[in-house]
Amino acid sequence: MLLDLIRAVPVALLVGLVPGYFWARCLAATDDLAERLAYAIALSVTLVPAVALIFSSILGTGVTTTVSIISVVLVFAAGLAARLLFGAAKGSSRPLAPLPPAPDIATLVPLCLALLLALGTFFGLLGGWAMIPTAALIVLSGVLYWLSMRRRGETGPEETQDEASPTLVYGLLSVALLLALARGYLGPVLNGWPFPRGVDRYEHAIMTSMMAEGGSTESFMLYPPGFHALSAMISNLSGLEPMALFPALAPALLALTSLSSYALAARLWGRTVGVAAAFLSGPVLGGAYLHFVEARYPNFVGEQIIIILAVAALIGAYATPTIRAGLLLALLGSSAVFYHQIAGYVMAVLLAVVALFFLPYLLLRHRRTGIFLLGSLALLFVLAAAFAWDTYDLPDLVAGLFGGSGTGRGGDAVAMAIGTKPANHPTYLLVTITAPVLWLGLFGAMMLLPNRAGGNAPARLAHLTLIVWAALLFVGSQTSYSGFPDRFDRDLGAPLALLAAPALVLLLRASPRLTPSRAALAASLFAALLSAGLLVVQTTRNLEQASGPSERPRDRPAPPQVAAAGSWLGENNGGGSIVATPYLDYVPSRGMLAMGGYTKMQSYDYARILRARDLPPFGEGPLLDALWVLKHPTGGKTERIMRENDIRYVVFHKRYPGISWLPYAQQKDLYRIAYQNESVVIFEPRDT
Repeated sequence: MLLDLIRAVPVALLVGLVPGYFWARCLAATDDLAERLAYAIALSVTLVPAVALIFSSILGTGVTTTVSIISVVLVFAAGLAARLLFGAAKGSSRPLAPLPPAPDIATLVPLCLALLLALGTFFGLLGGWAMIPTAALIVLSGVLYWLSMRRRGETGPEETQDEASPTLVYGLLSVALLLALARGYLGPVLNGWPFPRGVDRYEHAIMTSMMAEGGSTESFMLYPPGFHALSAMISNLSGLEPMALFPALAPALLALTSLSSYALAARLWGRTVGVAAAFLSGPVLGGAYLHFVEARYPNFVGEQIIIILAVAALIGAYATPTIRAGLLLALLGSSAVFYHQIAGYVMAVLLAVVALFFLPYLLLRHRRTGIFLLGSLALLFVLAAAFAWDTYDLPDLVAGLFGGSGTGRGGDAVAMAIGTKPANHPTYLLVTITAPVLWLGLFGAMMLLPNRAGGNAPARLAHLTLIVWAALLFVGSQTSYSGFPDRFDRDLGAPLALLAAPALVLLLRASPRLTPSRAALAASLFAALLSAGLLVVQTTRNLEQASGPSERPRDRPAPPQVAAAGSWLGENNGGGSIVATPYLDYVPSRGMLAMGGYTKMQSYDYARILRARDLPPFGEGPLLDALWVLKHPTGGKTERIMRENDIRYVVFHKRYPGISWLPYAQQKDLYRIAYQNESVVIFEPRDT
């Protein structure tokens, strides 16, 4: 474990942090070191893989070690030159928006009742039905807060917004990051190394190898190239195979979402609120953890890191309309397309709302800001189109939309997804978002919605942007017509954690100095106790769950017999391809491909093929061919498929339902048993 970390972590920093540092100094107007590091990471994972793919395409190679070194050095040198030539970005260190006024006693009473119901649900004393009265009480609290704002004449922010000392801020931020790291690494520490999590790690390992060898994953899956180019570079330079690299580095992703949330919240409301956002995200959020525990790494990077910082850049552009702020927004906003389809989808819809509703207002009332934002969005569109051009077959997609012809790979993928996956029950939000973030986030949105932030237009637009972001994800999570309702309900936690942060800070700041009466002080202290208690018990449960096995068996490490067969395949890989039963125990056929170092053939069960969702780019034909070979050891069609696909081994799980290995065992003149154990048997055609 320690050796893998020693090899992986320095290289990850070299590729994913260092090259973007001077770019962050040049483009991000901040003097906050943690915020600057967050932007440096985002810019590194945007620029370095993009440059590597350009060199790979020019040279006609994969993302090799040489390409990796050149790309890192080039991005670092260009950033350093830009920093020396243009200087550091300058901007105010003050938060863009004031905190709203603290809630009064009338607001706190229903809020305390809602938090009591949330605790009752958390401990199993109440059923899922309690979400209805809890939500109603939160909404009532918000309405009462609006009325109190009217009575007070919307006097604006509290007078006391003294920032905590940098030592305290960075100390607490370090605790939040350590909790997030503990949530990721407790499993390996307590259960033995390696302790990989997530069924999708197999496909990402395969695509990382394909990217390193050929510079493309097009023949395997329709996926943006950003993550696999990045992981190929780290794999090359560290000497770790992807299947060893992911267990070493993936748990650290939870800390990066905390750091990203801190950067946005600190820029908007100050460092104290940034620390609250860091605690509410990585250590607490369920959706981010589910992305990690299911090994959906591109989703995580795109939706839990890149989008958060892209929204932070957008908010910064509202307040500081400069060329540098616009370039930062264009780079990070377009990078969402570079990492995952859902990230690009969400970013596109959010920016469409901004362009349709916020941009006209800015052009009319704040012309300079509007012009800069328009230019930034135009550049973002160009960069996003460049990132999507080949992955989504953009020319055919556009031609099909306007000309009635086929829409290519991109259009087929969208059509395949729309309406094919049902939305989860609303109670599942308590899993993906968790109670503290869900209820405090809803309360925070209710507080910020009527708050005019002292007439501060950038702050008002920032608040609306966060609320719109959350609303779009919520709508997408509740309908199958969004195509990915299960992804949206996971990603909804990101904006809700940000909206919850100022609410949490206001509730925890109860003191006699801020409350007009003993009753108000008692209500404030009770609300602080309940909110802090809910946060603590949720974090504790999260750490307990993280220390054990994954809930779904398929997200756990492969069974020993399957892992042994995969290791044998890797040691005896002489090229060609293999075909395996769709599952070996709970390990998909892609697991055998990944462990053996192969990229084809994939095999799906027949029901999954008929469902026609998330099929590989080559369609159902090769999948049906794989099933044919598994069921028919002899015959002309089998011989043709084996010859055309250069199949070297046929792998069976001995207890796979519906596909027996015995017909192959009976053909002793055609196949020999190359390897077997209690669970797996591998046949080799004798003519190879």
